[in-house]
Amino acid sequence: MALAAQIPRVCERPRSRLLRGALYWHLLSLDAPTVAVLWAWSFERAAGVRISVSALAVLGLGTWLIYVADRLLDARASRSATVTGTELRERHFFHARHCATLLAVAGPATAVLLWLIARMPGIDRRDDAILFAAAMLYFAGVHFALPRARRWFSREITVGIVFALATAVPAWSQTARSRLPMALLVLLFAALCCLNTIAIEVWEQSRSSRRFSISLAACMLALCAAALAFSSGLRDAADGVLILCAGLSAVVLLSLDALHRRRSTEDAAPEDSARWLLLLRVAADAALLTPLLFVVLWR
Repeated sequence: MALAAQIPRVCERPRSRLLRGALYWHLLSLDAPTVAVLWAWSFERAAGVRISVSALAVLGLGTWLIYVADRLLDARASRSATVTGTELRERHFFHARHCATLLAVAGPATAVLLWLIARMPGIDRRDDAILFAAAMLYFAGVHFALPRARRWFSREITVGIVFALATAVPAWSQTARSRLPMALLVLLFAALCCLNTIAIEVWEQSRSSRRFSISLAACMLALCAAALAFSSGLRDAADGVLILCAGLSAVVLLSLDALHRRRSTEDAAPEDSARWLLLLRVAADAALLTPLLFVVLWR
C-alpha cells in the first residue's frame, strides 16, 4: 500500500518486555480474539456446559480474520475521502506496513477455519452462519455503503453487539437450563462491549463528552452489574462471578476515562499524544480481561 511509505511510527520499541508484548498483542489484532475466547469460556462456566476446543478455535480465528480485514480496509480507504488520515491509528499503520505478511497468514488461517466449521454440529454452524451474515452486513455498511447510508447506524454499537453475540453463541447453543439468566449475562456483556468501543472512539477522535459521557455510562453499567449480582434470578455462583467481572471492567474503563480527561487538559506534543492514545487503546481492551482473575476459582 502507498500508505505504508507515508505513515508515522508512534510505537517505538519499549524497553519493558511486558509493555512490548501488550503493544504487539494489540497491533497484531490478537486483543479481540483473546477477549472473545476468554469470555466464551466464561459463559461456558456460567452455563455449566462443555464447549469444544474446536468451537473456541473457530471463534478466535474468525474474530482475528474479521479484525485484520477491517483494519486493512480502513487503511485502504484512507486513500479516498471515506476515511481521513486523522481517523487512522497505529494499528492501521501497522497493518499497512505488514499487509503482505498478514495476508499470507490469513490464507492458511481461513482454510483452517473453514475446515473446523465443516466439522461443527449443525446447530452451532447455523448460529455461526447467522452471526457471520450480520458481520458481513456490518462490513458492507462500513466499507462499501454510501456515506449517507452509514449515518443510519452506529459502527461502535454494531461492533459491540455482534461481538458479544458471537462470544455467547457457543455456550448459548448448548445450555439446557433456563436461558433468562444467560440472556441477562449476554446483555450485560454487550453493554460492556459497546462501552468499550464507544470509549475508544471518543478518546481517539477527541470528541466532546457532552454527547456521551463515558464516566456516566461506566458508572451506570457498574451499578447495573451490582443490581444483577443481588438479583434473585441469578443465584448461581458462576453467574455472580461473571457479573462481578463485567462490573470490574466497567470500573477500569471509568478510571481510564478519568485519566484521559485529566491528561487532555495538559499540553503535549502530537507524538506524545499519539503514543498515549495507543497505550490507552491497549488498556481499554485489557480492561475486558477481568475473567482471568477468577480462572483458578472456576477450575
